[in-house]
Amino acid sequence: MAYKIEGSIVDMTGDGVWPEMSKLIREELIAKTFDIDWKIHDLSLKTRDKTNDRSLDDAVADLIEHKATVKGPTITPTPKQTIDMGLSKQWGSPNGKIRRAINGAVIMRTPLEPNNIPKNSPKISGVTTARQAVGGIYGAPNFDVPNKGTIKIIFESEDGTTQTLAEKQAEKGVALLTTESDEAIKDFAYATLGQGVSMNKSVLLCAKSSIKPIYDTRFSDIFEEVFNEYYANDYKYLGIELMLRDPAGDAYLIDGVVSKIPQGKLNNMIIAFQNYDGDVASDQIAGENSSLGMMDSILVSADSILLADPPHGTAPDLDKFWHEDGKLVANPTAYIFAYAEAIRHKAELNNQEEGVKLAIALKKATIATIEAGYMTGDLAGLVKDKNIPALTAQEFVSKVKETMSSSL
Repeated sequence: MAYKIEGSIVDMTGDGVWPEMSKLIREELIAKTFDIDWKIHDLSLKTRDKTNDRSLDDAVADLIEHKATVKGPTITPTPKQTIDMGLSKQWGSPNGKIRRAINGAVIMRTPLEPNNIPKNSPKISGVTTARQAVGGIYGAPNFDVPNKGTIKIIFESEDGTTQTLAEKQAEKGVALLTTESDEAIKDFAYATLGQGVSMNKSVLLCAKSSIKPIYDTRFSDIFEEVFNEYYANDYKYLGIELMLRDPAGDAYLIDGVVSKIPQGKLNNMIIAFQNYDGDVASDQIAGENSSLGMMDSILVSADSILLADPPHGTAPDLDKFWHEDGKLVANPTAYIFAYAEAIRHKAELNNQEEGVKLAIALKKATIATIEAGYMTGDLAGLVKDKNIPALTAQEFVSKVKETMSSSL
């Protein structure tokens, strides 16, 4: 009998063949173990256009209410795609709108590491990146400097007073202004440290305080404040720690940290990065493992809203296999993990320990299936044994279902 998860989980289906992949995973794999009330929303470009983005707004409203969501790969259209698809306008990224709506604080990405899939950096293992989801250069004003002169940053307070915060001599060129609010950094800290407890991993915060002493030290100070107020006892109980300073008492510098990751010196830890740094580092770490198609990825808010999504794109070059032969040939592994993570989170919110265990078991069954030699073509092409057949997604999901059943 399937295990009942209390409440509802939101499923935001996307573009290309991924709604079919979603249906396959949900109906052929998930339903075998879990009884779940799904709130399904179509976020395909054509539906967003037809509904004037009401489909996305409704999905976000459900996400805020139910706090656990799976989101499939979606297309953010280029000007050419906007014309070719006959859209009424060039729609923006649904991911950005979702992050803003739920105050998404951190994007956590962990590589999936079957023991028979070779890594590009063999020593790396279990490294999770915690990327700040807002702030930094994203959305920051950037502008031309018309000629030689002085740039002044003048702060005008709500009470009407003004003060000059900085002055800098400038040549003709460009300039960029970034800001971080204490509240946004606090949300980032709270969400990241909370995931440290959920994942039972120590957290290391890195930046470049030697270059930006005021800016980056604020991150360290707020992380320490949130840790001491909310998480110190949990971390002590689990035997994990928050790492803000090296043995010499200096902040962990990002260049030193990034150099140690492929050497295997920071394995099984969460490395917290500011927004842009984490954007780059998470893809770097994915490449040091196998690929973006093998990543566990979640967006978490400070108030325990979680969105799980496979970080790869829609892979339009694989659509023809579905339309011509009814075969799904894309790798569903990261998507299965997204479903498992949304279920785990919902069960954790409900204090359903058995549901948490079953969601983790689904992840383990997926990896065990690959390690047993059953995998889609992208992974089969990486292993040394050329006799391993390339399965369709339908065949792979069926094998995962078998593995899950035998493990229970």
